[in-house]
Amino acid sequence: MEIAGIRSAAELTGPGAVAGGSEELGKTQFLELMIAQMNNQDPLDPAKNEDFIAQLAQFSTVEGIENLNKSMADMSAAVQSSLTMEAAALVGRFVMVPTNQSILQGSGLVGTIDLPQASSSLNVEISSATGELIRQIDLGPQAAGPLRFAWDGRNEVGGESPQGIYRVNAYSVVDGERREFTVNMPDQVVSVSVGNQGVLANLASGTSVPTNEIKEIQ
Repeated sequence: MEIAGIRSAAELTGPGAVAGGSEELGKTQFLELMIAQMNNQDPLDPAKNEDFIAQLAQFSTVEGIENLNKSMADMSAAVQSSLTMEAAALVGRFVMVPTNQSILQGSGLVGTIDLPQASSSLNVEISSATGELIRQIDLGPQAAGPLRFAWDGRNEVGGESPQGIYRVNAYSVVDGERREFTVNMPDQVVSVSVGNQGVLANLASGTSVPTNEIKEIQ
């Protein structure tokens, strides 16, 4: 017996059954299948109460998952919007971020170095944007941990360096091999944007970093 308004299991699960080409069985299709099963069951061998209750539990689970997915999507959008608005307050501020370049605008630069272990001889190199060595600073032996350092903006012969972008590298030589360390330098936030990495702070030096990598706000 064919029942109007009720689709067969083959129609519900066959190619093109779900709008948009989805292969997942939604709560509407699940309910239609269950009603069709009840109306077409053998009167001499009806479905057991336990089976019916199990199907109801499955339906409740499908509906709950759909509602949870929608709630999580709405929550994620709200959090993303909130983070973007908060990050907008950083525009115009100077922040300390992991980068090997910064803009010299005054009398010098102050940065930090992340040392995962102690160093017997730590060095900092200041270079121009084109790679020309401007100054080398010997910081000597240093213990593990974050280390703050300063460059007075002068070159090797004591002359003042012009304003502009400079590269900063920190390293030590261990067994004849040069080992680089992460340097954090100040830079000005000129704008914020949303990308695959989340909310990004776009810096005056031309780089962008996720806002969760900002070490310090000046």
